[in-house]
Amino acid sequence: MKSEKNTVEQLNDLDKKILLSIFDTRETNLSVISKKVGVSKSTVHNRLKKMKSSHFLKGVIPLVNQNSLDKSITAVSLINARYGPEYGEAIGSRIARIKGVWAVYFVLGSIDFVALIRAKNKAELGSIVNELSKTPGVERSETIMALNTVKEDFPESLKLIIKE
Repeated sequence: MKSEKNTVEQLNDLDKKILLSIFDTRETNLSVISKKVGVSKSTVHNRLKKMKSSHFLKGVIPLVNQNSLDKSITAVSLINARYGPEYGEAIGSRIARIKGVWAVYFVLGSIDFVALIRAKNKAELGSIVNELSKTPGVERSETIMALNTVKEDFPESLKLIIKE
């Protein structure tokens, strides 16, 4: 079955209002969303269901206070890779499979990839960085450990895309 929607440009105004309401209130309760958007709960339910069936929405992720987690170390790894045919996809997927790596970006510039890492402690971070350096195709990496999280708001980044 072919999906009806799969890009932001294909969302209608109501879909965007529903998504922005979820990002603003950080709430998935249909009553809360329907009041904020001004439509019935069943309309909200059906629009969300349609966005999920079209694979635009993958699900709903709860926002967890990062200070409540064991994984208190955040690091950014800047990675240079061996250039070759389709190296971005091949090496990027290898990096993405490393436990503790939660995001991988293939980028333009003097580096090839940026990987975001969460670790429980310095020893676990060291293990992740070691595995990263042993990944076939990775030539060099520089890992930077964050001392403090000033802002980390994934829903806000999505909200900026939906508002366009």
